[in-house]
Amino acid sequence: MRTKSTPYNLLFFLMITNLSIGQSIIEDYVEEGLKSNLALQQEHQLLSQSFEDLKQAKALFLPNVTFNASYMIANGGRTIDIPVGDLLNPVYTTLNQLTGSENFPINLQNVEEPIIPNDFHDTRLEFKQVIFNTDVYFNYKAKSALTSFQKAKKDAYVQELKKEIKQGYYSYLQSEEVLHIYDSSETVLKELVRINKALVKNNKATKDVVFRAQFELDQLYADRALAVQQHNIAKSYFNFLLNRELNEQIRIDTSLKISEGFLFSDLNTLQTTALSEREELVQLDHVIKANTYAHKIEKYSWIPKFSLGGSIGYQGFGYEFDGNQDYGVLQFNVSIPLFTGLKNKAKKTKTKIQVEQYQTRYQELEQQIRLQVIDAYYNLEASNTVVSSKKSAFESAKENFRIIKRKYEENLVILVEFLDARVQYTNSQLGLVIAQYNVLKKQAELDRVLAL
Repeated sequence: MRTKSTPYNLLFFLMITNLSIGQSIIEDYVEEGLKSNLALQQEHQLLSQSFEDLKQAKALFLPNVTFNASYMIANGGRTIDIPVGDLLNPVYTTLNQLTGSENFPINLQNVEEPIIPNDFHDTRLEFKQVIFNTDVYFNYKAKSALTSFQKAKKDAYVQELKKEIKQGYYSYLQSEEVLHIYDSSETVLKELVRINKALVKNNKATKDVVFRAQFELDQLYADRALAVQQHNIAKSYFNFLLNRELNEQIRIDTSLKISEGFLFSDLNTLQTTALSEREELVQLDHVIKANTYAHKIEKYSWIPKFSLGGSIGYQGFGYEFDGNQDYGVLQFNVSIPLFTGLKNKAKKTKTKIQVEQYQTRYQELEQQIRLQVIDAYYNLEASNTVVSSKKSAFESAKENFRIIKRKYEENLVILVEFLDARVQYTNSQLGLVIAQYNVLKKQAELDRVLAL
């Protein structure tokens, strides 16, 4: 079985040196999800079933002891005629004449014995023990490989669940930030509508400024409604992953920040990490082993199979259980298949093809994992670059809005310029928040690809 390497944990630490994540909250949620997620519980149940199958395969090496008892009452049926009288009476008569005595009976009757015995019992202990059987041995090895496969499958789902929980949490926090931005913009637009109404009332502006400001406020309400929808979906999905009530409250990590300047490791090193850590490869490795053992069952089916059997007990008329009824049997068995209609040959060819198929799939999966690492690596790198750009754009839009807002209050710019600056400022806030949480999601994706 493939073994995991641990030095890459240091690599992971270096990669997130400049990323400040609220580990306590997110890790608490990950731990909760690993305990309560229903899909993961099903994987645990499948693994338990696999262990039971392995126990059954192992039990074939042990002796099989059975207690059997039967009692028969019969009446009628065919009989076996034994001419005891016809055979012995003439002989005994001659003997009496020769000896001058009557020591020999001359009135013996012929006997009729029923084929079906009446008042007959057979009470015994039987045992069977495999001595040498290639089918039993390779079946056990195949079941062992399948159990390891099921464990690797469960471990792979654990990695996937960790990623989903982290990304689900980041999506929820992102939706919270978006709502806060819309709430802040709503306050600004409401104040703008109030001011413009006052200007119109004092005949310092026309009604069109009120309508335009109200239009922007209504448009904001529409955008916010969509944001609320995404917020509720993110909340429900995250609670679903943790097997909680879908509307249960989620703790907010206010310390979650992201700063610029990731320290990326060498791409080839990351690919090597993924190939040594990914449980999907471990799964295929054990599937190949299981099919290899299935192939060997057919390949070595011609080898003689040896077993030992026997029984001890009592047999006779009436339940006497005495020395006249006890018996013992010991049996040594040899089984050699001579001809099976080419069935084994066909099975052997089929299992060989299956092994080759999974070996090809293994090579393909290695290439897919390398591609996944490249994709996740450059996605994270690009996301980090986007954060820097979005941060610069946000600072510019923020300063521009501050200046335009002051000019508008001094009646030095028209409403259109103010609204345009406000829209740019809001969009830059949204763009920065989305970019920042996108980095965290891409980091979680890279962690999943590396199976860290």
